Amino acid sequence: MKHKIKGDIISWNSSIWDFNNKMKTIKEDDDIDLEINSYGGDVFLGIDLMNTLRGHKGKVTVTITGIAASAASVIVMGADVIRAYSNTQLMLHNAWTYAVGNAKELRKVADDLDSIGESVLACYTHRIDEDEAKKLLDDETYLSAKKALEKGLIDEIVDSKPEEVESSIFENKAKEFNNQISKPALSQPAVASASIDAETLKQMFTEFKNEIKNDFKPKEEPAPKPAEPKQNMSSLFLHLKGE
Repeated sequence: MKHKIKGDIISWNSSIWDFNNKMKTIKEDDDIDLEINSYGGDVFLGIDLMNTLRGHKGKVTVTITGIAASAASVIVMGADVIRAYSNTQLMLHNAWTYAVGNAKELRKVADDLDSIGESVLACYTHRIDEDEAKKLLDDETYLSAKKALEKGLIDEIVDSKPEEVESSIFENKAKEFNNQISKPALSQPAVASASIDAETLKQMFTEFKNEIKNDFKPKEEPAPKPAEPKQNMSSLFLHLKGE
């Protein structure tokens, strides 16, 4: 079964809805080839999808095509084999939430987050050491494909261009990632210019200097034209405009 999860990890995401429906119809030992590109969302939904993949008897391969951040990185950990395009990202961080209420209620929210944090930590410890996983979560760590491979969080790097990520929950973060992956394309002309030989470069600078000199060179005033007899105001205006 081949499928792709993209966008925010929320229950009404159509790609997640379709994934759950497909999981009801495939055989228990069928292979799953899943692509993911998401900035995250609901941590409990992420854990549920991770455990769905881990509990499947067939081989599960997940490929990161843009970024797998937050709850999306949790889903990825359910795969038997994790692949990532060479310039994609994996991001880990501790659970967070919005909260309102009195002091007692806010203290309870903090305690709940500590408990949820234990569940999040457990999502990564079958691949890396618990202390290292805790540090990555505490530091809100972005890992390139190369770094993720070195740490054992992925198994293989695929040399291809990453996709832009869609997100309404993490809109600013998504834009930041999309701008980052577009930078190589913008810098490409500068790389190409490195192949210009020294003689051509010298000639370019010479022509550039000459252009500057010409721009600052005093211009000769045109010789005054003899006055035209009976020139009306309309033709005078056009004449001055042309000069």
